[in-house]
Amino acid sequence: MKKSKTLALSMTAIGIILAIAGPFLPGGIHLMPNDPPRSGHVTVLTTTAAGDVLAGTQTGEIWRLHGGIWTQERIYLGGNPVMAILGEPGRAPVGTAAGLYNGPVGAAALEGRVGSLLQTNQGLIAGTPEGVRLLTGGRWQTPGPKANVYTLFKQEGDGSAWLHAATVGDGVLSAPAGDPATPWRPNSLGLPEGSNVFSFAATPGGRLLAGTNQGLYWQARPGETWRLLHPALADTRILALHLAPRDGSGGSERLWMGGDQGLSWLDLSEQSGDLTALDQPTAADSPEYQPPVGISWILSHDDHLMLSAGAVYQLSPTQMTGWYWVSIAGLVLILLAAWWMPQPPPVLVRHTTERPASSPEDPA
Repeated sequence: MKKSKTLALSMTAIGIILAIAGPFLPGGIHLMPNDPPRSGHVTVLTTTAAGDVLAGTQTGEIWRLHGGIWTQERIYLGGNPVMAILGEPGRAPVGTAAGLYNGPVGAAALEGRVGSLLQTNQGLIAGTPEGVRLLTGGRWQTPGPKANVYTLFKQEGDGSAWLHAATVGDGVLSAPAGDPATPWRPNSLGLPEGSNVFSFAATPGGRLLAGTNQGLYWQARPGETWRLLHPALADTRILALHLAPRDGSGGSERLWMGGDQGLSWLDLSEQSGDLTALDQPTAADSPEYQPPVGISWILSHDDHLMLSAGAVYQLSPTQMTGWYWVSIAGLVLILLAAWWMPQPPPVLVRHTTERPASSPEDPA
């Protein structure tokens, strides 16, 4: 009986642990939707100076993620797809498929698609299908050459700063950050002819990375020859890049890449003026968790990676699939333990009937 009681108590303890632990069991690190309640897919994903995430949509909405909650910004963009957000909506310019909204006071209007925006000391720079536009003195200048600008990027390092324009069909255009009004020079030596360039990233050592429709390339300094970073990425369309320090790696960097095949990463090392891939490109998640469409934006937020691929996704620890079965098993163990628990024997109570002593008045 003593052994049965010990077994039942053990089953009860294990059951309680399983029932409580079920919802908290980890299921690994996966890409899971963290999407604003919007209509139309996300076209822009960026962060504010305060650390909030902003998502612009195809239907002209801008949503803000703050404290884990999405709220819609009160800004009307005529229902036009949002292409670029520069700073706080309502107080800073927003580029759309139909022009620039909320531009500087007194500035001339800029119509047509505004796909990217950069603020410089020399003025506001916009990327358009006709080339780079520079706003100075309230007027838009056209430095040239004519090109379909996909995105703009500022690179700083080694005591210098450069501006780069990724284009559709014309590779990379570049200009010194201190003189963006001069014609932007072709900077595509080593890139496949007619390259579509979609994304940039810069290493701490001043190397520039470019994601193209024909692989991932890097450049030691502006104007030098571009080199393919890894042969496994040749002919791969790379739409988004995000470079982050790799913890405990001795100075190496982890490059996150977004494309038609989903999210992947590659560890890089800078030594003796060279940029080296330390391993093979690796998928960040299994195919069933990867987004169904190409990834266009990647950023870090609250120690998690966030990306947009039509919807917004977050790469973070997740709950174990089917965790409730663990809790159910715990409840079953508790019930079995109750059934198994030996019952104490019943307490027997003796009832006796005694004749009271005869009193003197009782008859004999």
